Amino acid sequence: MQPEPANPLWDEGISSYLRGEYDKRQVPLTIDDLQSFAVDQAVRVGDLLETLFLMAIYGEWVYTDAAGEPQKLDETALDELYAKGRLTPEDLQAFSGVWAPAS
Repeated sequence: MQPEPANPLWDEGISSYLRGEYDKRQVPLTIDDLQSFAVDQAVRVGDLLETLFLMAIYGEWVYTDAAGEPQKLDETALDELYAKGRLTPEDLQAFSGVWAPAS
């Protein structure tokens, strides 16, 4: 696990919102959840995904793929995700698993 940065690299407002939604539901968050949250909160789904990605890189959250295998995410994967600009529905299909806070 990487050390926690002194100042979080992610959006604290989004982070708090996602944690609150997880705490209310008590189930991991899906890409469908993120798309719904984006509409409800008038933010880009990419901003939500970027925050989750960064929190996963630093060990705060975990992404588990559709086969149930926890995935190690890194900055290179995040850079590749954003290399072409805004996310498309096809980009989001790559994240058919779930996101949850690390234990």
